Amino acid sequence: MRLCTYSLLILALSLPLHGHAEDSASLTTYAEESATTGKVKAALARDQVLAALDIKVRSDDLGAVHLSGTARSQAEVSQATLVARSVSGVVSVQNDIVIDSPDDPKRK
Repeated sequence: MRLCTYSLLILALSLPLHGHAEDSASLTTYAEESATTGKVKAALARDQVLAALDIKVRSDDLGAVHLSGTARSQAEVSQATLVARSVSGVVSVQNDIVIDSPDDPKRK
């Protein structure tokens, strides 16, 4: 009976530790995502052509980066992909930046 009581006590005390480990893992994952996103944003801001554009960056813990926003030309869209890929830790880049031309008849 005593062994059963001690076993239950140990089990009850160790349950919060398991939850804490999951929280720590999710915080680490979030920190990695934020670091990658920040590095890509900084690299885009350092580029003289891309710095003026409204490019949004998201990333996941596996190094996948997603770019969205607008650019004035296909060259700028391609440059954003090259800059993002050059960042340490980036494994893949999904580029959903759209070209927003001031001459576009849809804007009028």
